[in-house]
Amino acid sequence: MFFLFFLFSLLPFHKKAISYMPTEVRLRGLASWYAEPGHVGRKLVKEHKFTAAHRTLPFGTYVEVHNLKNNRRVIVCIDDRGPFIKNRVIDLSKPAAEKLEMIHSGIVPVELKVIRYAAY
Repeated sequence: MFFLFFLFSLLPFHKKAISYMPTEVRLRGLASWYAEPGHVGRKLVKEHKFTAAHRTLPFGTYVEVHNLKNNRRVIVCIDDRGPFIKNRVIDLSKPAAEKLEMIHSGIVPVELKVIRYAAY
């Protein structure tokens, strides 16, 4: 009996890792946009891309941003961290802000919907 137990203990034991990503994530709050091209955090802002900063979503995650004031939408890729101001949920690149027509107001109420999580 001990010998059988010993033999089974030599067999490799694999347990599949389970990770959970919610299928429907929606967040509401205020969106702002990056100032002129330059450094945000330690990164150079890509002024010609539809990118954004979010505090917790994984880099490479695609998010639909819905401007609740004018019903315009844009899809952005998370590539930075922030914003670190109360009630703000996302910082957008200038092209994304232009698409949402929020350049002059600077801050607008938005709803975020995760389209696709980053593939790791």
